[in-house]
Amino acid sequence: MTKRVTIIEVNSMSKSRRLIELMMAVNRKRKFTIKELAEEFGVSTRTMLRDLQELSGMGVPLYSEVGAGGGYRVLTERSLPPISFTENEAFSIFFACHALRHYSSLPFKASAESALRKFFAYLPDDMKNRIDEMRHRVDFFTHKRPQQATYLEILLQASIEKLPVIIDYGVRADETTLRTIQPIGIYADDGYWFCPAYCYLRKAYRLFRVDRIWSATIADTQTISDPVDVDKVNLSNFGLHFQSELESVDVKVKLSAKGIELFHDRSWLFPWGKVSVSDAGIGILEARILASEIPFFAEYFFSFGAEAVVLQPKELKEAVKSKLVNTLAAYDNSNA
Repeated sequence: MTKRVTIIEVNSMSKSRRLIELMMAVNRKRKFTIKELAEEFGVSTRTMLRDLQELSGMGVPLYSEVGAGGGYRVLTERSLPPISFTENEAFSIFFACHALRHYSSLPFKASAESALRKFFAYLPDDMKNRIDEMRHRVDFFTHKRPQQATYLEILLQASIEKLPVIIDYGVRADETTLRTIQPIGIYADDGYWFCPAYCYLRKAYRLFRVDRIWSATIADTQTISDPVDVDKVNLSNFGLHFQSELESVDVKVKLSAKGIELFHDRSWLFPWGKVSVSDAGIGILEARILASEIPFFAEYFFSFGAEAVVLQPKELKEAVKSKLVNTLAAYDNSNA
């Protein structure tokens, strides 16, 4: 009589813990064989195959490669392993994502909404109730702009991978210029999205409003005859690189205490500007602007009223004075 022997695999690690650690391992390795993982986790190849099938069912994107050098590979769209949070950590994550709903455009908007739904769905009922109550007690308001910033993901990808982008740029879709730019990053301010970038057309750094970009495609790097190295330029220091010496002028503006507040509220126009404040609370703004943009900044400083006095350049000072004179004339004529 032939005896049947049953081999029982003994493993001190629980299956649930093994699956979590296995998920972390495959995300880390990206490419592996069943035999390699089985040896690492101390299980049979049959058990490891079952575990990988379970991971696949849980959403980990695995696919097999046959032939010499084959094995398993994790697709780029990976699933991350489970992470435990405290109650307050869960609240902070939920409301950090929840606050972004006031923006009409977001990079990865669909993914962010999906992640928030998943996160909320797996919370215990008592925490869901707490969040539902807190929705009406805390918020993070910003201006909700009707303009759509359509190309945030392309610009972000290009800034990370140091790729040039071809854009149609202009206030209106029928009045655009075709430019090749080297994005540095993207940031939001006052409900608008901005992209500082090197502009190959102007041969200088520029600040682009993303809602005024009407098309954007990644350019072939081979088409750039004189590429600019932006490896060390980022959102924290791009102001230092912003204007070229040949086409910019020095600006100096005296600000009252109220003017300093107004400037900080509208500082997105001067990310490269610096305000020094005296003991008396008077501020001096120093920056550089393009000579061609003096009319635009005359309108900007005119909106400050008496809280800002342009000291230099003369052309900017005279442009603001002209606006003030025209405003006084309009008030005088209103009595006629």
